[in-house]
Amino acid sequence: MHFDPQVVEAARSSMPKNLLALMDRAQGATDSGADDAIDGAGGFARRTFLKVTAASGFALGAFPLAATAQGAAAAAPAGLKPFEQPSAFVRIDADGIVTVTINRLDFGQGVQTGLPMILAEELDADWSKVRSVHGDANPAYVDPAFGMHITGGSGSIKNSYTQYRELGARTRAMLVGAAAAQWGVDASALRTSNGFVVGPGGKKLGYGALAEAAMKQPVPEKVVLKDPKQFRLIGKPTGRLDAKAKSSGRQDYGIDVRLPGMLTAVVARPPVFGAKLKTLDDSAAKAVKGVKAVLRVPTDRGGEGVAVVADGYWAAKQGRDALKAEWDNSG
Repeated sequence: MHFDPQVVEAARSSMPKNLLALMDRAQGATDSGADDAIDGAGGFARRTFLKVTAASGFALGAFPLAATAQGAAAAAPAGLKPFEQPSAFVRIDADGIVTVTINRLDFGQGVQTGLPMILAEELDADWSKVRSVHGDANPAYVDPAFGMHITGGSGSIKNSYTQYRELGARTRAMLVGAAAAQWGVDASALRTSNGFVVGPGGKKLGYGALAEAAMKQPVPEKVVLKDPKQFRLIGKPTGRLDAKAKSSGRQDYGIDVRLPGMLTAVVARPPVFGAKLKTLDDSAAKAVKGVKAVLRVPTDRGGEGVAVVADGYWAAKQGRDALKAEWDNSG
């Protein structure tokens, strides 16, 4: 399978400079070999094309950035995997706002609320101050059961329930540790309640005031989770975090993103896994106003598809609809 150097160069000439820089940097890091062969002097490797097109939306700002990393003093235990470390999932601002990064897409099934609720339960956070953002392509945001980025199969809560409980419990332990250090008392003498660490005599410190110090605390590998009888969020009537924005039309979706020089690609995929193109007539697609390039691209399980790149979704879709493709399903 080969990418036509002319259409590749045409696509590159219309791409934003920062996307080109990402592709060139990724190209420099690719291994040599047949699978990474470069199509033409101005082209790029097949694997690089997939890697960068998958990641570029995040790098260009289509999704919120992940939570800020912990300070250098807060080294996570070697036994913790990336998806078990609070630094990638929890950000606490000075005003006490807790932002939870979710490892799924929300298609209306409610994980934008459900996963933060699970974490907030163990964290003992003030629910009125909890927010959520989507994660990116970072390995921390893979499905812990499958080890890949995936949303589907009713697996969001099933596979991440314990994960998010433990993330909340680890964050809570670090906040308690920071308060204990500040007050000079044993952590066992402290408790948490609704966004505060409560000490002897009823004195309190808010999570926002403790956040910076807490992120320098050691990350506990083992944590004790709540008895479900203690739950105050899980299983209780709780408003969705995204309800207001979605019901008022203020929610931004991927299709709403507009960036300078941004292009949109849609892919014509084979009818079965592994199928390759036998013939392709893309002349009508290229004639659609706004279409910049038509590219043959690898798809899942060794298959082949056709990406239509245009200056907007509608032009890209019309271009895809105009393709005349015949597929070889024998492979």
